[in-house]
Amino acid sequence: MKTPFLFTTAVTLALAGCGDHGIGLFKRGGAESKPVAQAPAATDARPKARPDTPPLNEGGALTQAAAGAVSDAELAAAVKPVERPEQDKGTTVASLGLLERDGFWLRTPLVTSEADGRVVLEPSGASVNVRLLPSGGEAGAGSQISIAAMQVLGVPITDLVTVRVFIR
Repeated sequence: MKTPFLFTTAVTLALAGCGDHGIGLFKRGGAESKPVAQAPAATDARPKARPDTPPLNEGGALTQAAAGAVSDAELAAAVKPVERPEQDKGTTVASLGLLERDGFWLRTPLVTSEADGRVVLEPSGASVNVRLLPSGGEAGAGSQISIAAMQVLGVPITDLVTVRVFIR
């Protein structure tokens, strides 16, 4: 009784290697062999970022490091008090925005066109000058803030923050 079982098992194992990949007991050879795909060599030409362009991730967005990197002049302008009158547009809850652009910005439904402005973190009072961008959402829909602005405000990029928005 065990002999047919052992014979069937042996034949099954031998034939299991007869697939298209040519592995197992019966390997294909000669002209009938399919070429095996090889990984590209490290020296193959690949698109490389130019030194004058910011690093991008696979989705084409800026990397976190590139989006958060600002020059000393940009940082000074972002924290410099401005002596112009401002209009209070209200408060919004903001999260980290997409890494599609660098610098200091807030995408919000509180504005309908691009403008210079300032956001003040509540309740701490920390503030940063930003470019206000319309989000097209309804009031109360929330906002997105740049990683650079979050760094100046001193908040973790994973936090939701309440900011008061001022337009100039």
